Amino acid sequence: MSAKEPTQKAKITMRAVKYALTTDETRDYSLQPKLQKCLNLDDLAAEVAALSTRQEDPEDIARMGRQLMQRMMWYLSSGYSVTLPIGYFRLTAQGLFMEDELNAAPDRSRLTLNVAYSMSEDMRAALANAEIDVEIQKSVSGPQLYGVVSAHDAQNPAAVTRGEGVPITAGQACIIKGKNLKVGGEGAEIGVTLTRVDGSSGESFFFTPKMLYPNTATKVGFVMPASAPEGSVWSIKLCTQLGSGGTLLKSPRTVVMDTDFVVGEVTSTVPGEDDDDSGQGTFG
Repeated sequence: MSAKEPTQKAKITMRAVKYALTTDETRDYSLQPKLQKCLNLDDLAAEVAALSTRQEDPEDIARMGRQLMQRMMWYLSSGYSVTLPIGYFRLTAQGLFMEDELNAAPDRSRLTLNVAYSMSEDMRAALANAEIDVEIQKSVSGPQLYGVVSAHDAQNPAAVTRGEGVPITAGQACIIKGKNLKVGGEGAEIGVTLTRVDGSSGESFFFTPKMLYPNTATKVGFVMPASAPEGSVWSIKLCTQLGSGGTLLKSPRTVVMDTDFVVGEVTSTVPGEDDDDSGQGTFG
């Protein structure tokens, strides 16, 4: 299939977030990518069709793409490795067994299978060629959502830096990190909403202020639904009527986090500051 290349360079918007792990410096920031919409195969197929010089049908491209992905999944689950323009994929396994246990089928509950990914040279070149914009939001007065981490990593940021982080897990506590987060107010919309963005289910969960702990200016906690499958991707929306100092505003403020998070993944950094953590209770 002959297709035209996009005429515009890729652009990555980076958010400058105050770096919390440095104790002797208060002016340092980490840069985190501001993620855009989560694209599915239909979105990519429509883009390929638009760039094509042969007028291919987007539905046909998507159908063929799904068939290709399904075969790729079958081969990966059979022990094959796969190399694509975006990178190299291979099967990995984790689990320890005693020698006398190897004479029978292994206990699958103690064996974890995953797929490892390594970037290709083309993917590295695409990132190297992308333009970089930096957003600094020092003057923002409303809620600022920096990221989501497991409760363990929220309390042990140094462990994350050492590569010893704990993944976000279904049925376990998670922490939203940020500024001006404390959730409270009088409307039915006040709370935190999780929405699944991968696939087409659009599954959503809503947490009222009484369901959030901790609920402070820099940390808001919730329990990840037990039904959330590993590898699922979620967005977060926070709505609060509380201003700085706990004052009740005339109308609620709603903010959607720039980045999505994945169940089963460890956050590479623990974003946000831990100061101004006043107001430990929830708003009834």
